[in-house]
Amino acid sequence: MKFSKSILNLFYLVLVFSNCIQEFVPPSQGYENLLVVEALLSDTDEQFEVKLSRSVPIDTVAFSPESGASISLNDDTGEEFQLQETQQPGIYFYEGTINAQVGKSYQLQIMTRNGNQYKSSMVTMRATPDIEDVRFEYEERPSAGVNGVQIFVNTRDESNSTWYYRWDWHETWQFITPYPSFHKYENGQILLRTDNINLCWKNTRSTSIEIATSRNLSKDIISDYPLRFVATNTDRLNSKYSIIVRQYALSEASYNYMKELQKITENLGTLFDPQPSIVIGNIFNVNDDKEVVLGYFDASTVKEKRIFIKPSDLPKTRFPNYYSDCMDSLVSFNNIPDMLQTGYFLASEILNDFGGFDYQMSSRRCIDCTLAGTNVKPDFW
Repeated sequence: MKFSKSILNLFYLVLVFSNCIQEFVPPSQGYENLLVVEALLSDTDEQFEVKLSRSVPIDTVAFSPESGASISLNDDTGEEFQLQETQQPGIYFYEGTINAQVGKSYQLQIMTRNGNQYKSSMVTMRATPDIEDVRFEYEERPSAGVNGVQIFVNTRDESNSTWYYRWDWHETWQFITPYPSFHKYENGQILLRTDNINLCWKNTRSTSIEIATSRNLSKDIISDYPLRFVATNTDRLNSKYSIIVRQYALSEASYNYMKELQKITENLGTLFDPQPSIVIGNIFNVNDDKEVVLGYFDASTVKEKRIFIKPSDLPKTRFPNYYSDCMDSLVSFNNIPDMLQTGYFLASEILNDFGGFDYQMSSRRCIDCTLAGTNVKPDFW
């Protein structure tokens, strides 16, 4: 009997301790404070920008800017373009127009505030072929429990001279709040609203590394590269959605750098994934070739293409209702100040059965779209 009780107690102890799982956070040992350089020279009208920062431990997400540096861009004719630091530390830009040209070579030169000098390799501005097509397909993904739109990009270089490609994107979508606001309450008066706070736009940019190569093919063609999946369980496709895709030509060296960076940033997550390692770019310390510098300076023309997607372009789809809890109340003029104090917002002035006015009010998020986006209509919309 005593033996049976001992076995039973042991069983309970094993059961208790097997269910106590403590999170293990690996220490950040051997961490080096490395210079990080982000720079791409293109032929767009946007100002040439360089971002300087310092690497941070893997368990830290804070941006550590490298401020007070002197940065210049030099071309193969000896012309120099001096960059200035913006009000945002670590961000440097050239105020004028560089007019970068295909076939010309460029080099980035950096002197940090502690006197260390860095240079990039000379890089040649590459010509990017046109984007042949950006298209989308509605996809059902039962295994993932989500449906949505898969966006593809297609391109080709008839001269068979590009082979390596990179893309990024900028998406914008329209959203509408349930209650339009035609009036506002100011200084004890009801005034007509001159701005529209019922219709707004949101936007985001890509953060993933999107690259592909056609080097193993007989022709320089990229067919249906899956660039972006937009799920229907977000608010992006409810009204009207747009994405602009930008395409860049890479050298083989810059492609290999991006490929290694992609492996680290996108696969890391478990003990069986590739562990963090240093990806060597094309920037070096002039006086210390053993110092590791993170980042890559590249130069490429840019081609872009924009598409729009409307609900009518998709099969009948049920979108999430983010305003299902929105309710309105009709109040008298005298009750408006108290309602405003409780977080309500004025929507409309409504003629009542007695020849006077009642005032429709609801919570601000159900009326004012500027809480989540901007009511300034994009130029391309």
